[in-house]
Parts: sequence; structure tokens; C-alpha cells
Amino acid sequence: MIILLLTLISYIIYNKSASIINKDAEAYMESQLDRAQENIDLLIKINQLETEKLSLDLNVKSFLDHKMSVRALNNHLTAMMQEKNNSSNYYMDLFIINKEGHIVATTMPSAMDLDLSTRKYFQEAKDFKKTVTSDILTAKSDGSLIIITVSPIINDAKQVIAYAGTAIYAEFLSNFIKTFELGKIGYYVIIDSNNLILSHPNEKLIATQATNINYDIPDEFRLNRQTKVISTINKKHFFNNNGSKELQMYKLIESNNWVLTAVLPESELREKSLSLLIYVIVIGILVTILAVFIGTYISDKISIPIVAITRYINHAARSSLLISKSISDSINGFKDPEEHFVHDHHENHVKPDDEIGNLTRSFKNLKEYLASAVHQFNDESEQLIKTSQELSYTIEATSGRTAKFISVLSHDLKTSITLIKGYAKGILSGIIDSDEVKSRFLEGIYNSAEDIERITCDILDSAYEAQNIPKLYTEKVDMKKFASKLFETAKQYAKDSQRQFEGLLLCEEGMLLIDSIKISRVWNNLLNNAVKFSHEGSKIQVHIIQENNKITFKIIDEGIGIATDDMDKIFDIFYTGQYDDKKGYGLGLFIAKSFIEAHDSKLYFTSQLQKGSTFWFSLDIREDI
Repeated sequence: MIILLLTLISYIIYNKSASIINKDAEAYMESQLDRAQENIDLLIKINQLETEKLSLDLNVKSFLDHKMSVRALNNHLTAMMQEKNNSSNYYMDLFIINKEGHIVATTMPSAMDLDLSTRKYFQEAKDFKKTVTSDILTAKSDGSLIIITVSPIINDAKQVIAYAGTAIYAEFLSNFIKTFELGKIGYYVIIDSNNLILSHPNEKLIATQATNINYDIPDEFRLNRQTKVISTINKKHFFNNNGSKELQMYKLIESNNWVLTAVLPESELREKSLSLLIYVIVIGILVTILAVFIGTYISDKISIPIVAITRYINHAARSSLLISKSISDSINGFKDPEEHFVHDHHENHVKPDDEIGNLTRSFKNLKEYLASAVHQFNDESEQLIKTSQELSYTIEATSGRTAKFISVLSHDLKTSITLIKGYAKGILSGIIDSDEVKSRFLEGIYNSAEDIERITCDILDSAYEAQNIPKLYTEKVDMKKFASKLFETAKQYAKDSQRQFEGLLLCEEGMLLIDSIKISRVWNNLLNNAVKFSHEGSKIQVHIIQENNKITFKIIDEGIGIATDDMDKIFDIFYTGQYDDKKGYGLGLFIAKSFIEAHDSKLYFTSQLQKGSTFWFSLDIREDI
């Protein structure tokens, strides 16, 4: 009976624990799938940004303006690709395509004059005037499996004059996805929009049809891919693959309409459950052996009265003189067991109810022990789940900080490059005759280039130090010169953007202890937003005013303003509001706010929808330096 009870308890504990462990494993698998999908989306976005950067290259524009030869541009593209491959050797080609779809410049001579006009990715880039990444392709030049990204090259008149392209090896995605662990033998598969395998641990399967090797995509995903409806719901089912059972989960890669599949053999899911079963069986056997010993001990205690009676009868039988008395006593004992046992107690010192009481207490102790064991096991299971969740949160936080770093790096360089283009455009236009103005513009280009160098070093330093707050390089700055510089920058930028400028500069002598590069970047960002979200001919007001021991920097525009629902979110990272026609990555105000707060100040704003916005911040004037 005890053995049966222990077997039943072991079975219940195993089923409950196995269910908890399997659910926890599936939850961890889903979190890993989300993390892998986010990083692949980020990788594709970075490659698209690199292609867009190539479309803005000055040498490329010089070539398209017939100011540079094909040979010179090919050499320049080759040097760029070698520099990129020094850090990560996955670029196959950088190339330029004319409006008709023919390659007119490339790092690979065999690709010259190649006609891409009928390719799907080129047609999409041409029709929608946007950066497009292809599915997996076979290179005509050498048969390599590649992925191509194409971005339009737009001139000053907002016309597409050519296209910039980059080609990366498809195996790079497979190597990249291998860095994301999924149990001991689990793996990831990427399937492109043509149902071709784009990434797989077995490189021989790349570029083959997914359905040929039993990677069936659920019906919901097929519908979403046809209608281009993005789904973030993971789909899973058990599937027989070569005689073994697997758990497959799917998630749509939003950036390119690909499907990321996570595959984990069911045997690995059950591995922990089987280990737990062995543990329960071993404990059950030990408890059973212990129960046998306890049962033997209890049986011995119960048999003592019977042994005593047997001895008494045998003793009486050996004496004929005592036969009558023995029989009489025996009959009386059966008639009144209590009296008989009391008499037996006097001779053998054994209490008849002690054995039953001991048995009851033993069962009670066993029950308490088993209840304690179940409670302890539940506590350990909950602790295991909690530890797994904390590990998952840590992994997601680390992934988020990595994505944030890469995005901030791209955005930080944008403002300085914009200034360089503006100054260069002013010089190249030929309308500036004053040598003094030309010298000032060249100085602005040089200073902005220095800003780019310092920004890059600054962000890389922050990455190495693994900090979540900006690192400041504070220095003593002449307040009047610094304020005048920002004022003139705003004035020139507003005029170059066909906006009316109205300014007020009230500043006396004084010193600031600030990181001038970061404050300049905040100013340029606010100024860029004022222009971007306003119309040509509207007014932009700039006020730089010294008040008491502070100097306030304020920019007022007459733009589209900010909706009430968006006001609590505009400083969130990656938040871009509802302005889909305005290009941006939702980083500017987030970065500006963090820089200002690092200077122990705050970035303020007021806004009315369709009437304009005002942004301002203040810096302390230092008298002790």
C-alpha cells in the first residue's frame, strides 16, 4: 500500500514539474526568437543605411556629373569595400546603376554593364523611390549566393539620377544567426519571400525551397506575406522531421517580409523532464526502502502481543496442572480482551495500544515529510522560473543597448554631415564672391569634420565603458563667442532653407563649463527639426538671452506642431509620431534630452497643433572658473 502511494505521488510530482519546465522552455524559446528577429531587422537596417550612405558619396555624385572617370570611381569603390571588409568580411561588391538598370561602376569588372532592369528589387526601388533589399540571389559574375540592397541617388532637384547598390554574401546571415544559442542543438532558419532558404546551419540547403525539406510555414504567415500584413504572433507546432519530433516557432521579419523559424527537437525539451523523472524515481526507491524498514519495525511491534499469547499457551500446555487454568484464562481473555492484555502487560511490560499509536504517528510523520518535500520542490521550481525570466530580461536589455548604440552612432554623424553639405553647396554654387565668406564656409567644413571625428571617438568610448549615460568632455567656453556661433549657424541654416529668420541675441561676457560639441549637436538637432516640420517661407525665431546666472537658448517655429497624444512620447527612443512623410529615426530628441540632462539641465517645449512649437534649454554661467 505504501509503495503504491509513493508511486502515485511520484507520478503526480513528475507530471506537474515536467509541465512547468516545458512551459518555461517554450517561453525562453519565444524570447530568444524575438531577440534574434530584432537583431536581424537591425542588421538589415544597418546594411540599408550603408547603401544610403554610398548614394550620398561625393565621388559618386562627381562621377554622375561627369567629373570623374569610371576607372577612378571603380578604384574608389574598391577602396571603400576593402575598408569595410577589414572589420567584417562579408561585402562582395559595391556598384552604381544608371536609370535604365545597367551597372556603370563596380568593384568587379565582370559585372560591368550587367542589366538589372528586370530584377524585382530594382523595379521596387525605381517605382517607390526607396531603399530595397532583395531575397537570396545567385550572382551572375561568379555564382555566389548574395543579397543585394539598392538605394536611389537623388540630385538637388529631388530627381532620381541613378542607384547605389551593395552586395553581401548570404552566408553572412547564417554566420550571424549562429551567435544566438537555442538550447544545445536547436537552430534558426531564415526563409525569404520566395520560400527559399536564406540562412541555415547546413550551408548546402541555402537557396533551396523550404517546402522541400519540410519547413512548412503556417497558413497565417502565408496570408500575411501575400497581403503584406505584419504579424508579431509566434506560431508553433510539432512536426515530424526525418522521423524525429521538433518544435518549430515562426516570426515575421518586418524589414523584408522574411520568416525566421526557430527549430528545437522535442527530445531536448524532454531532457530536463527525464532528468527530473530519474531524480523522482531514485528518491521514490529510497523512500520505499525506508518505508519497508519502517513497516517491518511496525509489524514487529504489532506481533509482540501475539507472541506473548503464544508463549503463555505453550507454557501452560507443558504442565497438566495448569491446563485448566490456562484454558480458563484464555477463554476469559477472549471474552474480555482488555483485562487479558492488562494481565499480559504485567508479565511482559507491553502496552497493547502503543503499537497502533506508533503506526499512526509514523503515517503522520511520513505525510508531513512528503508534504514538505512537495512544498520544497515547488519552491525550487518557482526559483528556477524566476532565474530564467531574469536571465531573459538581462539578455533583452543587453540586446536593446546594442541596438541603441548602433542607431545613435548613425544619427550623431548626420547633423555634422548636413552642415558640411550646406557649406560645400554654398561654395560650389558660385554665388559667393567674398573671400572672407568662402574662408568662413571652409572653416565650417573643417570644424564639422572635426566634430564627426570627435563624435565617433566619443560614442566608441561610451561603448567600451558600457555606460547608459553620456560621457561629457567639459571645457571652459567663452559664452559670448559660443552664443554668437550658434546664433550665426541658425541664421545661415534658416536662410539656406528658405525660411524667414528673426533673432534676438542678448549676451554679455562670461564663461560656461560645458561639452561644446554635445551642446552644438543639441542646437543643430532642434534647428533641423524646426526646419523639417515647417513650410518654406514660414518664420523661425531664435532667442539667445542671458538672464541672471543662466543663458537660455530658444528656437520657435511656425510648423505643424505636436499632437496632445504625442507630447508624452516625443522624447522616447525611436518614437517618430505620426509623420510618416518626414524622414527620421526617432533618436534626435532622445539624444538631445540626454545630453542636456547630463549638463544638469532640462529640455523644455510647448506646442500647438498646426501652429508651431517652441523648444528651449538653459545653461549655468560659471563665475568660479
